[in-house]
Amino acid sequence: MNHLLTSVERTLAQIFDSAFLRVFILGMITTFVALAAAFFLAEALKDQIPYLDFDWEWVQSIMDWLFGFVLIWLAVLFFVPISTIFVSIFLDDVVDAVEDKYYTTHKAGKRLGLWHLSYLAVRLSLYIVLLNILAVPFYIIFFWTGVGPVVIFYLLNGYLLGWGYYEMVAVRHLGIRESGEHRKSIRGYVLFAGLVITVLFTIPIVNLTAPILAAAIMCHVFHLTIRDRQAEGHAFAREYGHSGQGTDDL
Repeated sequence: MNHLLTSVERTLAQIFDSAFLRVFILGMITTFVALAAAFFLAEALKDQIPYLDFDWEWVQSIMDWLFGFVLIWLAVLFFVPISTIFVSIFLDDVVDAVEDKYYTTHKAGKRLGLWHLSYLAVRLSLYIVLLNILAVPFYIIFFWTGVGPVVIFYLLNGYLLGWGYYEMVAVRHLGIRESGEHRKSIRGYVLFAGLVITVLFTIPIVNLTAPILAAAIMCHVFHLTIRDRQAEGHAFAREYGHSGQGTDDL
């Protein structure tokens, strides 16, 4: 997992670079709007859930706590896709900033553009919302274990976010089929990067930066791992080698 540690380290080190800082600030502002929208949407949906009053105080306390948990879960659930859609506007700029600094000889030959990125972000968002809703029975079944719902939440969303952000970066360099082959060959990296991204989305204040950091981290993961596959002679990595000449510093 050395490449993942390197990816996080390089991302944090670049936050104050001028090229990155502009996108970072604009992304944070956009994400703050997404956070407010997520909370309003979560509150509106929570109000639609039948609320029962109990004569026993301890039962009522449990219900109050449960509804508070539902509000937080809904807010996090909707914040992730909403912020991803909003920040997709800047994703090309984030990846360009990373590649300009660290991977100058293997910069993407194309930018995906707003419409393509929006499509990928909306598709990822629909998967996140739909699969998390389908997972509700499992959240309920394992609720009394204490950690069960947390494990399910992080594994499910870690997988989805790892896959989604990887695709947004990889298709700038490789074809769809080649991107998929590379992702399968580094599924462990993609999952663990997705878990890191999911953690970022669930930490207050830090979550305002999560979409920007996610794009940067996954950009590093892609470049560092594709070089390993290129050195090993994998066919799908050859296309990446055509994007530039020479070797960037590791």
